[in-house]
Amino acid sequence: MFSRRPRHPLHPTLRTLAAGGRQWARGAGQVVACRLLGGLFLLVLIFSRTILSPQMLHPTSRVSNVGEHPRLDRLMLITLEFKKSTFSGNGVYAQSIARSLARRGHEILVLSAKPGQSQNAVSPKASPAGSTGVGDRGEANKVFDLSGTTRQNGKYAQVEESSSSKAANQSMEIIDEDGVGRALLMDSVPGLIEIEVEVEQEGWGRLDWKCPWQSFAQNISQDVVLQVAKFNPSWVLVVDWSALPALLRLAKSIGNCPWQMAFLNFRIYYLSEYEGDDREKEKQFYLTMESQAVTMASAVTALSSRDAHILATELGAGIAPGVVPKPLFPPLRDDIRMLALGRSNYDELLRTDDWLEGRKFLTCCVRLSAEKNAELFVSLVETLASFLDEQGIVPFLCGGAHGDGAYAGHVKLRLKTAMPHAVIYEGFMGPSQLSELYMQTLLNVHPCVYDAYGMTVIEAAAFAVPSVMHVGPRGAVGAAEFLDPNEGQALALDLTTTVGSLGNAIKRMLLDQTILAQIGFAASKRSLSWNEDANAEQLVSILRSAHSRVFSLI
Repeated sequence: MFSRRPRHPLHPTLRTLAAGGRQWARGAGQVVACRLLGGLFLLVLIFSRTILSPQMLHPTSRVSNVGEHPRLDRLMLITLEFKKSTFSGNGVYAQSIARSLARRGHEILVLSAKPGQSQNAVSPKASPAGSTGVGDRGEANKVFDLSGTTRQNGKYAQVEESSSSKAANQSMEIIDEDGVGRALLMDSVPGLIEIEVEVEQEGWGRLDWKCPWQSFAQNISQDVVLQVAKFNPSWVLVVDWSALPALLRLAKSIGNCPWQMAFLNFRIYYLSEYEGDDREKEKQFYLTMESQAVTMASAVTALSSRDAHILATELGAGIAPGVVPKPLFPPLRDDIRMLALGRSNYDELLRTDDWLEGRKFLTCCVRLSAEKNAELFVSLVETLASFLDEQGIVPFLCGGAHGDGAYAGHVKLRLKTAMPHAVIYEGFMGPSQLSELYMQTLLNVHPCVYDAYGMTVIEAAAFAVPSVMHVGPRGAVGAAEFLDPNEGQALALDLTTTVGSLGNAIKRMLLDQTILAQIGFAASKRSLSWNEDANAEQLVSILRSAHSRVFSLI
């Protein structure tokens, strides 16, 4: 439950002075002087409680011993996407941050959105945070029995879909005396609380300017404002520009907010190439929002050194003195890591034949949208269809829970036309599903020319899957900084070249399975080395080294 600062006895020195003053007044019989001293003492006491810190007034008073830094005892994370209807790596990474910080002993309050029908403000409902799952997936909460894929007439048959069992965890919501709803869950992390704000369904599944960022801010009720004010965070961690309006709404409603803000940039939207009549207007919108976030922040993180540099230069015109954006690689989340460690010991040099066993998929795991360049994967399959058929290799397109309407439909139609037995999975895969897929993947193709990071590349690497990523004069993929192709941890191609030359390159890769295995082993070792706790430790270090500066509304 929320702590309230207890009433402490008077500082020993002040108490001694008061007692001595009373004794002197009695002995001298100077009642008037006693009253004057008493009034003076009262003024000193009021001044001390107003100006001096609790630690100076009460030496025995201590804040929570969190990271040995008093400013980091309570942290609030504001993110549009979190546990409810997770549709991208943003929600997964946000959960990882909250979970790992809570494990360190910090009190974490997560303010997130959830899709709903009403556009009106609603009372928040606290739900269990900190579980290792990826959140509610509705109809996507189904699994493919990948191990059941069979070879028929020289081709692999479409894998069958079967319903998965629902989570067995039993939760119970309770309301504490502060009026804040909390939920108890068997695998929940102590100190981690989530407040959900309902937003309209329209736009859910997007992270661009058509996402429900406005209703996320507007639907913050007075109840939520009071709860955040009571929590009184020392730091507010804002995930991407879409969470900034929610922070501004809270700050305006509460008034004097002695908070420091950290801007956790998961992607620079200003860099994206957009089409349509509003593309310039959209670009200017991101420039304004992301620049404002950088200007307000006491600490800024990005998913790569390249993005950190862009935040400091192209978006950092108003950045505060001493604030230097720093790269912070997302970790391999715990549930995936534990599954990978339990599958095989990749620290030992395995034979190529051992690695090859059961691997038959040419995989692509990206959201079906133009920004992810998913159509490139289909173009490669069209080019390599005969070769893939001869080799018994099956294309597997994991398109996420939400796709970009017409674009997604076009991609799926083209893929099925090129290879009718290709597998298309449209749900948001959970950890066990991902592990089954990656254990049967020969090569992962990450088709993005620009991607802030590319978490699916790191997850695939945990299961010794090598990935093809863009490395070239245009664009960049953040994961290529973590899995270095020069160290044999990934395969680098310039994805802006012709489809024919890319197809030939991938064909050569698929034929050299010894190299694939070696790169897979190196990638696995690197991926498993960076976990949630290491990520949290680096984030705390960044916050601790930041200049003390309370953000202001601009």
